[in-house]
Amino acid sequence: MWARSELRARWRSWLVLGILAGATVGIAAAGVAGARRTENVVPQYIAASGRLDAAVLANDPTFDAQPRAAIAALPEVQRSLPFSVPFLLETTRPRELGSPLLPRSPATARFSEPVILEGRHTDPNNPHEAVIDENVADRYGLGIGSTIDVRQDVPPPGQEGQLPPGLIPPGAKSFTDSLRVVGINKAVSSEVNWSPSSAFARAHERDIVGPTNLFIQLRNGDADFLRFQRHVQDIVGHPVNVERGPELNGIPKTIALTGVERDGLLLFALAVLLGGGVLVGQALVRAVNAGGAELETWRAMGADRALAVRGMTLPALLTVAVGAITAVAVAILLSPRFPIGVARRYDLDLGVHTDVLVLVGAVAVLALAVIGITVTAAWWRVTRGEAAGTTTSRTARLVTTVGLPPSMLIGSRLAVEPGRGRRAVPVRSALIGAIVGVLGVTACFTFRSGIADAAANPTRSGIVWDYSVAAGPAPIARGDRATITDDRDVQASARALWARAVPINGVPASAFGIESLRGKVDLVVLTGHEPRNASQIVFAPATLASLRLRVGDDVQVGDPPRTRTMRVVGTALLPSTSHTGYDQSAWMTLAALHSVLGPDAVAQRPDDFEDYLLLRWQRGTDVAAAQRRIARIGGPHGYFAEAPTLPASVVELGNLRTMPMVLAIFFAILACATVAHALVTTVRRRRVDLAVLRSFGFTRRQTRLAVAWQATILAALGLVVGVPLGIVAGRVVWRWVADDFPVVYVPPIEVIAIIVIVPVALLVAQLLAAGPAHAATRIRPAETLRAE
Repeated sequence: MWARSELRARWRSWLVLGILAGATVGIAAAGVAGARRTENVVPQYIAASGRLDAAVLANDPTFDAQPRAAIAALPEVQRSLPFSVPFLLETTRPRELGSPLLPRSPATARFSEPVILEGRHTDPNNPHEAVIDENVADRYGLGIGSTIDVRQDVPPPGQEGQLPPGLIPPGAKSFTDSLRVVGINKAVSSEVNWSPSSAFARAHERDIVGPTNLFIQLRNGDADFLRFQRHVQDIVGHPVNVERGPELNGIPKTIALTGVERDGLLLFALAVLLGGGVLVGQALVRAVNAGGAELETWRAMGADRALAVRGMTLPALLTVAVGAITAVAVAILLSPRFPIGVARRYDLDLGVHTDVLVLVGAVAVLALAVIGITVTAAWWRVTRGEAAGTTTSRTARLVTTVGLPPSMLIGSRLAVEPGRGRRAVPVRSALIGAIVGVLGVTACFTFRSGIADAAANPTRSGIVWDYSVAAGPAPIARGDRATITDDRDVQASARALWARAVPINGVPASAFGIESLRGKVDLVVLTGHEPRNASQIVFAPATLASLRLRVGDDVQVGDPPRTRTMRVVGTALLPSTSHTGYDQSAWMTLAALHSVLGPDAVAQRPDDFEDYLLLRWQRGTDVAAAQRRIARIGGPHGYFAEAPTLPASVVELGNLRTMPMVLAIFFAILACATVAHALVTTVRRRRVDLAVLRSFGFTRRQTRLAVAWQATILAALGLVVGVPLGIVAGRVVWRWVADDFPVVYVPPIEVIAIIVIVPVALLVAQLLAAGPAHAATRIRPAETLRAE
């Protein structure tokens, strides 16, 4: 009877509460479901496209069918995928499309065409078919049925330039060909990729200029990698570059990026639950208290405490039912918006999703929360009753002694005194909401500043040079090095000789031998210090982790009898090469590299080395002119001269800047909602107090100022506490991301955002107070007090 009476009188209120609670939980559930999808998209993509565990990058003309077959027959090898690197193949229409890796088997072709979105895979028997990715289709306007024209120009004898000796097959000829696009596959990066059929490589097998390497799938994944690596060295007979597949594809960095996105979505869901939960919870408490208005009458009719609690709680079942339906609907409708950022590119099934586990959990949380809040509020109301009076808090008494003008005094007490019973105001939740909102906004802007700094400043990725000249496999000629180094615009230069495979504790790893030629190009050292003599070595973070080493360890570098013991003295970010990223390889002095490999190693195996000159310009240099001059020096010899560019993974990191902005907007909305709710509730529940003040001579202007000052106090407390804590939180999160990625950590602070947030917060507080303040001025003291 009690519940039916309550529902007949106020069913709309319970219905609206259900919609609000359901929307809150539904948005949070969508965020959690999006986080779960974000965590799984990369593994799911790898499972669908094919796992890459290792890559044998011999880049050696002698790495022919016999050693490849021996490697494919190793017991730990599940599947071997041969591919060729066509050094001279280029596209003529469209131009500058880039040279693809040529699949040498149908299995390799399928691996190179991972997830077809439109069309089909290439026919292994048709040499005139190709598959392109989404980026090629978008940038060059290609589609199913389009044509890609390719050609290869074989240089005359004696004009091979930088090509390794023996790389051009005897009798190799120039050729042209046209390929028809038969499929478009999913693109997961910003780079353009395309792949011809395996029949194309067979059709031009005698003419293709380029080595053949292997992609490998191991039976037990990474657990077999070290054993496989040792077996490859035994088969080939000398150290050869064997890379872990995930590192070659940048999977660890992608997982790090999607991890940040996952944590951001979880934080978003938590903030929604906290902010929306506080507001909806307070509304539920008020609804329960309103339902207890006739408590004494029902008690007089014989209702005991248990019956009274049940009667006040049963209407909440309508809220639970409506909330459950709303939560499920909102979560499903929002599912196409997730995941976000990098993870969205890897998602194989964008669209509407139903995460049953999350939805069941969301409904359970909603039901438990609503029932728990209503039962607690009802029990409190039944056992404690409604306080007839109020007590003044210590903070309110302290405010009274400060000597503020009347309007500011009243506004300060409204901001800090919660009251009791019908005069209760959600002061604490407003303060917490203001602090959390400002803290969240400040932390998001601080974190975003760190991302922006890393994406805009190449030195954060270890790029401390302005221009580089590269050669491979033959090194840069001594005379050319001297000419470039002595150029008038070069302030500093260093030679970085990269070796494809240097035995370190018996495991081949890529390594640089670096020496300064003019001035000093200081590479970025993350921990420890640079190698200062031939007995010290530094590792990039990924290689250090791959070899399971730590700073301070001793390692054996080189094969007997040239093995040398070196001490790991630090970690650093190193130049990227054709096969390694900025967080890979080792670094020793050039003399140490020659010592462990032998002085004739470069001449005997030139294809195992790449030679780099790292240049820094003088201040005031005409950069364009200097670049043209240096490029002309290397042009006849086939050197590659270019200004450095940010690593692709760091560019992707920069694309995360949108996420903290979205989170900042949400935290701002959270703060505004809690403060606005407190202001509106204050005017409603303190109407009698304001009417009494008006009867004593408090003017409408003073009433308006009191409410405005209350909003100012809430905003100021949020700023005082939230800004410094937000800076600390943003820096902690950015340090974690920077160290894990890795990029150089520089304590970020978004000065402009911090400067702007103070006046904006105070201004928004006044805007939020405008409506309640106007309502407060319209209170009629006589009518209000007579009703009371």
